[in-house]
Amino acid sequence: MTKILVVEDNQKIHAHMTALLRDEGYDVHGVYSAEEARPHLLAGEPPRLVLLDIRLGGISGLDLIRDMGHTMPPTIVISGEATISEALEALRMGIHDFVEKPFSDERFLCSVRNCLEKIELQEKIRQLEANRSQSQSLLGESPSMRAVMHQIQKVAPTKGRVLITGESGTGKELVASTIHHLSQRRGKPFVKINCAAFPVHLIEDELFGHVKGAFTDARQNKKGLFEESHGGTLFLDEIGDMDYQLQARLLRVLEDGKVRRIGDTHEREVDVRVIAATNQDLRAMIDEQKFREDLYYRLASLPIEVPPLRSRKADIPLLVTYYVSHFCKEHQIRPKRMGDEAMEALQYYNWPGNIRELKNLCERLTIFGGDPIGTEDLPSHIFAEENKEASGLIRISEVKPMSLKAFKNQCEKEFLETMLIRTNWNYVKVAQHLEINRSYLHQKITSLGIQRKKGRS
Repeated sequence: MTKILVVEDNQKIHAHMTALLRDEGYDVHGVYSAEEARPHLLAGEPPRLVLLDIRLGGISGLDLIRDMGHTMPPTIVISGEATISEALEALRMGIHDFVEKPFSDERFLCSVRNCLEKIELQEKIRQLEANRSQSQSLLGESPSMRAVMHQIQKVAPTKGRVLITGESGTGKELVASTIHHLSQRRGKPFVKINCAAFPVHLIEDELFGHVKGAFTDARQNKKGLFEESHGGTLFLDEIGDMDYQLQARLLRVLEDGKVRRIGDTHEREVDVRVIAATNQDLRAMIDEQKFREDLYYRLASLPIEVPPLRSRKADIPLLVTYYVSHFCKEHQIRPKRMGDEAMEALQYYNWPGNIRELKNLCERLTIFGGDPIGTEDLPSHIFAEENKEASGLIRISEVKPMSLKAFKNQCEKEFLETMLIRTNWNYVKVAQHLEINRSYLHQKITSLGIQRKKGRS
């Protein structure tokens, strides 16, 4: 159970806050001064979140934050008398939110939920960084990414060839690197080549090498990438762009494990695991005679499909938090966070460039954005209608026969529930979006039987 400490000297407000939090299922401890709070903050298991008033009898809330320093747990400041300078100082000291009195129950609980979600994200990021190997970690907890990670763990210890498919920017190279570093070949070379980046004759030379005098500029013997990756893994990126004639030479190597340098008269045995990747439909290319069917079956012994980012939007907060933190450290910038509305906008964007686009945007926002990073910092195309997620409303063609009133209620219920989920059940924000009174919104939620499921966010 989540432990929360309330530090508030007004008995009426103190009682109201603790009652609200206990109704939400939190483990709440309440004190009335900074002096009483200290033992709780210095305990072996400090609270996960502190709700702190600035104006306290004796030591102020700001003095308590200042004295505790980096040992102060995540904090929400709640005050009705703080000056602008005090509010700014509190924000500079790293508090998660500033709630002004008097506050609505929805505003208060929304702030608590958002803060706890951010704490959980930050802990996941720290855990990921602690568990990072020399290779980068795959990030994601969505079902589709869990399935990919499970496949990686299955294929990595084997000797089988892997074909990784997926849209551009989804992280196919990272999947290949992870397979290599989890395999028994991890101590050997991981060599990669982009088959779309070189002309045909250069690709052949890169893969197979040449002997001195094989052609005009061949002044000395040169190993190809197959020989360089002996004992290790060779990653053939964009395999769908490989020349059709060159595919025959690649097939021969995969069949007998021997390579012949350009201009050479004898072959050399190589022990190489081949991992290939493409963003193209190789089966369609086979039908068009642009890709060899026999090569496809040699490469696709163990297929892995990497999902596009738009199909795993639940991972976006984790990815954004990770990359913003990463670029703050890389560019030696004071840690920043993504504002709630900005994060919401990123979750409804369709990400045609996938992880590569998200990573580049996070670097841009880290350098140019404010703190917190707000919607005003986001590029305009994020809000373009053609790049937004489909609404997901009821599909008329799939509706069963019903009365007009029942259909209207079903539409209203799905729409309101969708808006509530998207705003993390922030009634104030939903009422503002719908341009209706908050009391009317409550009436509609009750009449339509909409209930928030336990643990849902």
